Amino acid sequence: MKMILNKKLITLNDIIVIAVSGGIDSMVLLHQLYLLKESMNLSLIVAHINHGVREASNEEYEFVKKTAEKYQIPFEGTKLSALPKTNFHDQARSKRYQFFHQICEKYHANKLALAHHLDDQTETILMRLVRGTSFKGYAGIYDKIEENDIQIIRPLLEVSKDTIQKYQEKYQLEYRHDVSNDLDDYTRNRYRHHIIPAIEKENKQYRSKFIQFTNYMQEANKLVEQMSDAFIQNNLIHHANFIEFSVTKFNLENRIVRRDILKKSYDLLTDNTSEISFKQVNQLLDILESHKPNAEMELSSSWIAQKSYDSFQMTKPLPTTSTSDKITITGEGEWKFMNDIFIVSTIKQNIISGICLELWYNNLDFIFPLTVRNRLDGDKIKTSSGTKKIKDLFIDKKIPMNERNLIPIVSNASNQIIWIPGIRISDYTKNGDKVLYITYKRGSSC
Repeated sequence: MKMILNKKLITLNDIIVIAVSGGIDSMVLLHQLYLLKESMNLSLIVAHINHGVREASNEEYEFVKKTAEKYQIPFEGTKLSALPKTNFHDQARSKRYQFFHQICEKYHANKLALAHHLDDQTETILMRLVRGTSFKGYAGIYDKIEENDIQIIRPLLEVSKDTIQKYQEKYQLEYRHDVSNDLDDYTRNRYRHHIIPAIEKENKQYRSKFIQFTNYMQEANKLVEQMSDAFIQNNLIHHANFIEFSVTKFNLENRIVRRDILKKSYDLLTDNTSEISFKQVNQLLDILESHKPNAEMELSSSWIAQKSYDSFQMTKPLPTTSTSDKITITGEGEWKFMNDIFIVSTIKQNIISGICLELWYNNLDFIFPLTVRNRLDGDKIKTSSGTKKIKDLFIDKKIPMNERNLIPIVSNASNQIIWIPGIRISDYTKNGDKVLYITYKRGSSC
């Protein structure tokens, strides 16, 4: 008996859960694996899902169950509760795989066998070309992938529908026909009924060309993924809600590898719960390739991307800081501004962590009240050569954009900026015979 499935995907002593719908494809797959069962010492389990959307679904359930009993193979079946009509196929697919993985876990199976064939592959590639997808998506369906410690295999993936039908006829295998496949209600059916026949008129050998296309794309994608994985392993800093890498190192990679790095970074950040679009990836590439030192882009309502000089980050947006956040310091003591602490004293504090300003004066009336606030548009500080915009000062110091609104600005009674802790001291502070010490402690970590 000639085997039509890919035996390279089957190994001795495999424990395989077979997804069997009752249609011709899955019944042929079941028969092929059953014929290998004894010679390869396979443990087989039939898994069937009743979607409950057609009158024939209950009969199909019983048919698959009886077939499994005839083959003396364990049967596991379930019926899905009503699914919403919107996004039905995605919802159903998610429920199916959830059930299959549960059965694999129950029987300690190492493989899940699906009955996708070459015509499915052709339709999938065409639909993805029209709809758009990732680089990996354009490579079509893979004959094996690892998912949750289970190897999902598709032993019929390079077998045409015509070959499957001839096999069924030869062995007189009973199956059930899903009449919904005859209708043009679903996208895949329209491709199958109208587009594929037109392609076949152009080239009867089109299936082999799609195999060739798939091989090229999957081999190329494997190389891209190896390179992007290496970059992520060696260069990515990843914490909860935060990813960062060097812009310079990123731009040394090939552009298609950079695309994959961005996609995988976002997948890693969101735990695969959200998808970054092709348009967004292009926008990020433009930002990362630009000579502009700072840029920010919204990825979703929950995530932003920021470039600040050689640092690129994906993170959650910081809470909006109001420019009205400020405190008034009227004398000596400890003063809290946001999460920071200012200590004002005529005696120098014995503080290891913190930054201290020695503020020289003759008359405290020219000092108090001090104001501590966030930066405002147009802020300037006096220097030995004139004045300098705070914005330009932050740029010169290469202060990341997301940190600029968190840096306190200290001004005196005349509203003159006298100090930006850790950044700059104004010339206004250098006159007088007496000294006032202002110590700044940043947050609880200082």
